[in-house]
Amino acid sequence: MEKHGDEYYRQQAAINKGMGIDYDPVLAKLFDDAYYREYTEKYAEITKQHEIQNNCKYIWITVCPNEKIVNIKMFIAKMTKMMSKKWITNYLYVYEQRGENLAELGKGFHFHLILEKPKNKAYTHILRELANSVDAVTDSSNPQWYNVRAISEEEKDRKITYTTGRKADQSKWLKQDMDIIWRNKLGLQPYYNIGII
Repeated sequence: MEKHGDEYYRQQAAINKGMGIDYDPVLAKLFDDAYYREYTEKYAEITKQHEIQNNCKYIWITVCPNEKIVNIKMFIAKMTKMMSKKWITNYLYVYEQRGENLAELGKGFHFHLILEKPKNKAYTHILRELANSVDAVTDSSNPQWYNVRAISEEEKDRKITYTTGRKADQSKWLKQDMDIIWRNKLGLQPYYNIGII
């Protein structure tokens, strides 16, 4: 976007005055300056996100299935199939649930994955392939059900703690205690890891 100088606004005022249009060059410049700042900030944020995606080393994925049509065994089978892709070589993933007591055990089951991005695969290709893998169990177009983000090395370390250790949010501790019982009942490991930790 081009930022205009004072001469531009004087010319616009003269043109508009000749056409009978009321034009205040001072207000127009203030509006354009505000728009330019907003545009520049948005563009900088978009550029930053693209840079993170293109240069990211890790990807964070959460998959929440539609429990009305998918049971836990089907979900595990689909996630296992997704994880068997040849280009997925370094990862850490975990199955969790949201139940806080034995009566709610298994409610809100979901999947978290930290994936090291392969160097020979474009971020957009990864997104497309993963979305196709989860479409049978969830709506990949809805970020509440399927969320994918490029993450930094520092964020990866936080996500490792989030998935394998005690969560910082104490309100999630009951759910974590129930996760242990639920995973044991289903024969699931606390987490699955190759090359991440």
